[in-house]
Amino acid sequence: MRFVSDVAVGIACVSAGSAVFVYLLRRSALVEDARRAGWFAIVGLFCFGLACFLDAFTLYAPATPLTESLEIVSVSVALTLSLACWGLIPGLVAIPSPRDLLRKNARLERAVIERTRALDEANQRFIHALKTTRVSMAQQDLNLRYQWVHNLPKGLDAHPFVGALPGDVFPAAAQENVRAAGLRALAEKRLVHNELVVELDGETRYFDQSIEPLWRDGEVVGLLTTAIDATEHRRRQDELTLLLRELTHRTKNVLAVIQGIARQSSRSATDVQDFVRCFNGRIRALALTHELLVETQWRGVDLQRLLTAVWGAAAPTGTGGGLVLRGPACVLGSECAQYVALAIHEMAVNALTHLEGDGPPVVLVNWSAVAADGFDGVELSWREKGSAPFAPACEFARALVEDLLPRAVEGRSRIAHDGDGLLWTLRIDGKQIRLPA
Repeated sequence: MRFVSDVAVGIACVSAGSAVFVYLLRRSALVEDARRAGWFAIVGLFCFGLACFLDAFTLYAPATPLTESLEIVSVSVALTLSLACWGLIPGLVAIPSPRDLLRKNARLERAVIERTRALDEANQRFIHALKTTRVSMAQQDLNLRYQWVHNLPKGLDAHPFVGALPGDVFPAAAQENVRAAGLRALAEKRLVHNELVVELDGETRYFDQSIEPLWRDGEVVGLLTTAIDATEHRRRQDELTLLLRELTHRTKNVLAVIQGIARQSSRSATDVQDFVRCFNGRIRALALTHELLVETQWRGVDLQRLLTAVWGAAAPTGTGGGLVLRGPACVLGSECAQYVALAIHEMAVNALTHLEGDGPPVVLVNWSAVAADGFDGVELSWREKGSAPFAPACEFARALVEDLLPRAVEGRSRIAHDGDGLLWTLRIDGKQIRLPA
């Protein structure tokens, strides 16, 4: 019976060791501690099985030094390996079980779902932010082939950008600009700013591009481009430049007028105080005209407002009345308005000077559209009832009203005196005015 049991135990040990060996061959991904424990088990089982076979052999054959030595060595090795397995227990215990792996996998799946949801929300915010701006973005590979684009400007969004090169989607005039900027960013491995001018849908569009390398693991793998539509900004700059040029031109004209006023006022002034009084009055009339022009963004001045403002500035305190105005709405051009304002100032000063002794001055001003005798425009009549003939304080006033003004308004200006008083007639060419339809 002992022989059978020894053989059976030996066969069981060899079979178990062989099973563990096959398991190790098929599970190559085991951790080191598990693989080491498996080899310890294989060698230990084979050694213990050999000892059992030797015990069964010695039951029917006399023991020899060799069989005794083999039995001692095999038992010693099996015992040593069985004790060594205890040192591997902590590492084996730390290996997660299938249930632990399932739990961790479930937690990881939840984390992935939450992270995916957060990324999706961030992507939606990013898309919404770009939609409400004029910012376009694109990604290119090292060959400048587009891999991703978003929020393309109108006129380019119809082209299949993904998988295309700049030469496939941009107009011919802009292809080299885009290509050169991208190659420069790749060669220098730094952010490159570029201005792109593109004809889209028959309109010239301007874009400010920021092109920078796309890095991955310390290597440049492509380009990221951000383009901002700067067309409106460019147009505003052009408008501002044009405005500054126009302002410079008008400033020169105004300075020339002021210089002429100063020169003519000085010629007839009797002293410094007289010069200052005359000069300040004329500059004030010019300033009032410019204030009215600024209100209308330099599109013109309403004739009635101009008459009222200049008369009020010329009248002494408390005598701002006495002006009666009748006529349709009429807007004078900017250049025309300045000269008409100076003439009104001279006529107002003359009227206020010669009529104030007979009580409050009364001046009737009428204007209407006239189209006769080859003239097409507006005729203005200035009537001072009972006044003396036009007698300005200096000759500049008469020269301005009767000589300079007609050339400025492309019409005529005449001062006469009849039985009813002084009459000033001014005709302004239709090109210098704007009447209501």
